[in-house]
Amino acid sequence: VLMLRVVELEDDDDGVGVAATAELAPLSGNVLIDRMVGADIRLITRASYANRSDVMQRAALRLEQAGRRPYIIPEGGSNGLGAFGYIDAMDEIKRQLDATDAAPFDVVVHACGSGGTAAGVALGAARAGVATQLQAIAVCDDESYFRGVIQRIIDEARALDPSLPDPAAWRVDARFKGAAYAVSSEPQRRDMVATARLSGLLLDPVYTGKAMHGVWEMSRSGELVGKRVLFLHTGGLPGLLADGDTFAAELR
Repeated sequence: VLMLRVVELEDDDDGVGVAATAELAPLSGNVLIDRMVGADIRLITRASYANRSDVMQRAALRLEQAGRRPYIIPEGGSNGLGAFGYIDAMDEIKRQLDATDAAPFDVVVHACGSGGTAAGVALGAARAGVATQLQAIAVCDDESYFRGVIQRIIDEARALDPSLPDPAAWRVDARFKGAAYAVSSEPQRRDMVATARLSGLLLDPVYTGKAMHGVWEMSRSGELVGKRVLFLHTGGLPGLLADGDTFAAELR
């Protein structure tokens, strides 16, 4: 497995990134897990990240030339094929609803960082009758960007399986992304701590924490009054464990 990670570097190493060192990529969070499973971590510049598809293609070609059989997983696994993970997840939610004679949800809320979850949920929720609306809480970029990305992935998935229905109504909400990607705010961290203490649900400061902060804020403003809301926890615990120092004030 070859992983790409963006850092501040002066230059790339022959187009496929610089091999990670302990100084550039300390053993914490996802890097620790990557190392445990034997990933070859390559660090790329921000300029290279803008052309990350080309970087991955070059890395794949190099592996092919070495006799390997590479498969490029796009950012976030977000393509038509990857969307089927959450299409199938909505089938599982439907089975749980049926097992308890529960009504469908009014809205599904989740974090949105690369668009694949939103595409899969929108298609799966429509197919399974789980919910009529989807609200994707952006953790980076803006609504216009994600509208294009999500629609592209929906189209890719429907091309792979023409039996998929039109997606449930979906929208991208960029109100709660904060200052920048992977930068958490004090209100967000407070809501993460409150969520953990009330429910035992552990969120991360990059993705799910921002999405749950959005749920808290919408609840406070009355936007969710009378609605049955399904919040999807899409993971991210390693990110929380790598960012512990930022929570000092919230844990006093």
